[in-house]
Amino acid sequence: MEEDFPEYEDYQRHQRPTLVDDKSHQNHWRNRANDLHASAGAIWLSMSNERGRDAATELGLGDGFDMHLACSHVYHMLCGLSLEVAMKAALVSQGITPPEHHDLNLLAHLLGVKRNPAQKKILNFYQHSVVWAGRYPVPVNATDEKLIDYYDMANTVLYKGKTVIKGATINIKTYSPTGATSWERYDALYKSYTALFDHRYPVKAK
Repeated sequence: MEEDFPEYEDYQRHQRPTLVDDKSHQNHWRNRANDLHASAGAIWLSMSNERGRDAATELGLGDGFDMHLACSHVYHMLCGLSLEVAMKAALVSQGITPPEHHDLNLLAHLLGVKRNPAQKKILNFYQHSVVWAGRYPVPVNATDEKLIDYYDMANTVLYKGKTVIKGATINIKTYSPTGATSWERYDALYKSYTALFDHRYPVKAK
């Protein structure tokens, strides 16, 4: 083939994109975001009561193994990772080199997405899940204050309190899930960012 088309050998040597360049293409970014999104969905399904019991049994995890308790942090981590990669995919598709950090609110800002306080809070929660809460028991340079701040933030995202007894010196509250990180809400959030993906071939990264 090289004898018939001598320029082919030159193309192989000089014009063919490197493996890194090829894997950095916007479509690979979006595909990886979709992989993470699907993986979060698989974990979400495994955390339901009936499916969770079946999954725990089939995986040989032992009687009484609670898939929801074990996997919720990892589910949130994958939600956060998929959002991060989806946002970065959108930036790459627009010819912008994505920054090397996990700050979801900053990424949303770079994409020009306006967020209300509740939306900023959920992105902040997912960001913490990516950085450490989904992987490690404590953050880097852990302090009690860091952990308490995270627990307070996570509780306001995941639970809502209702005062059932109000006394002179003590109030008693009950807490119920907000559903803020349910599959339906997360999926809608994820799709709102994948919709920003520019399917045209990107200009050179800025």
